[in-house]
Amino acid sequence: MYLEVYPDIIFILNFFIDFILLFLLKLVNKKSSSLPKLLLAAAIGGLFAAINGIFPWMNAVIRFLLMYVVASVLMIRISFGKLMAADLLKQTIVLYLITYFVGGMINSIYYYTGFRMFVVHLGKGMAFSNISWKFIIIMFLIVTPFMLMILWILRWYQRNTPETYDVDLILFDRCIHTKGFMDSGNCLYDPIYKRPVMVIQNSLLRDLLSPEFCTDIEKAKKYLEGNNYDMEQWNIRKEHMLRLRFIPYQSIGKSGVLTGINLDKVMIHTGKETICNEKVTAAISDNLLSTNNKYQVILHKGLV
Repeated sequence: MYLEVYPDIIFILNFFIDFILLFLLKLVNKKSSSLPKLLLAAAIGGLFAAINGIFPWMNAVIRFLLMYVVASVLMIRISFGKLMAADLLKQTIVLYLITYFVGGMINSIYYYTGFRMFVVHLGKGMAFSNISWKFIIIMFLIVTPFMLMILWILRWYQRNTPETYDVDLILFDRCIHTKGFMDSGNCLYDPIYKRPVMVIQNSLLRDLLSPEFCTDIEKAKKYLEGNNYDMEQWNIRKEHMLRLRFIPYQSIGKSGVLTGINLDKVMIHTGKETICNEKVTAAISDNLLSTNNKYQVILHKGLV
């Protein structure tokens, strides 16, 4: 059996497709990268595809490992740098999902339009000899709705995927590890120091603070809830008093003041880097911040 293969065409087509997929992955997961990195990663993907085309008799298991494991991991690694295992797995899964939608669109265009003959002619050097304006207009009308649909799916995915990070909260000699949700709607600021304010769940306090500090915070909350404004009757320790903050807030139909504390450090692990913020004000919420307890901290955009 004679099989005619054009490895250069396979490389070129996969290079452009892989570049589009990696660029969409960068937009969806808001990863930092550069054009040279994306081009190099796309070239690696095209090279793996060309090798797969040159050796069609390759073992199915080896082909699967090369194309769907090694190639994908290498492209993501080159595009976005070193990632933690969990983040790498997440990027790989999202890349597969994007590939599924884009692949379906390309498959439809390839088999149900004249694009397949265009590719054949491209390999024979006759690609641009018989292209008419009618063909170009039809292709544009076919591709545009699919691209709009993909953009809508990507935006829906972004809106419905919580942007959570691993967070370390440090105060005095204590450090706790938790999950933080990046909420662009968090507009709280310290009224005195003008610093961004994050929100932490009350349940974290027993691990982060000493029992005496927790007691002093409860006294401060009662002060805010009651009518006794004589601060001399608080009997709060001086070192704790210097850490207390009062954060005014306002939402639809509701306003008030939250009790807060001044943390020494907040470490935010994004998967690509660790961001260290010092002297961070954290407002305390008595309510669950996440119904499924996926995160216990609401981060401020000014901290990332």
